[in-house]
Amino acid sequence: MKKPLLFCIALVALMASCVEEPTIYLRLPDEDAASIPYQMDDTIKMCNQDGDTLSFIVTYDETKPFSEDYWGYPNDAKMSIIRQPWCYARTVLLHCNSDITDSRLMFTVIPDKYLYFEWNYELAIAEINLNSPTETVEVNGVTYENVHVDSYYDPQTGDLWHLWYYSEEVGLIAVKNKNHSLTLVP
Repeated sequence: MKKPLLFCIALVALMASCVEEPTIYLRLPDEDAASIPYQMDDTIKMCNQDGDTLSFIVTYDETKPFSEDYWGYPNDAKMSIIRQPWCYARTVLLHCNSDITDSRLMFTVIPDKYLYFEWNYELAIAEINLNSPTETVEVNGVTYENVHVDSYYDPQTGDLWHLWYYSEEVGLIAVKNKNHSLTLVP
């Protein structure tokens, strides 16, 4: 009697230890997802530092599980620490493939309106809290309200490292680093 009982207990314990705990992700509210105003196949015209007009097309727009490690290194298999996804995020990729440039802009928003922005001319990823205060700015004679401004200057030289203007209604208004810039063509 004891052997079958012990066997059953061991079998149940073994089966219970093999069951994976369900993964629970923090939901991305619609309001947060809408803070990236671009949709698939949208075309956005930007003017670069040389005065050339570039057409950026939305080539990717997806909401899926997200972790910071995945964002920073989506193709890097050599990461030492891989964090598990903890929330859903919406990522939108704009791509410009022209004779002048092969440029891309990537936006990812996570819950609580944190926006990650990557431009292939930047060495770092900008992160901004879209709940932070906004400003009114004028760019090329056009006034934009409710604009998030992020800038960084080299503490040693005072040179501009990056500057960008972003609006939840319009999207990217302008981005600039030491050698490159893009400005929205209204």
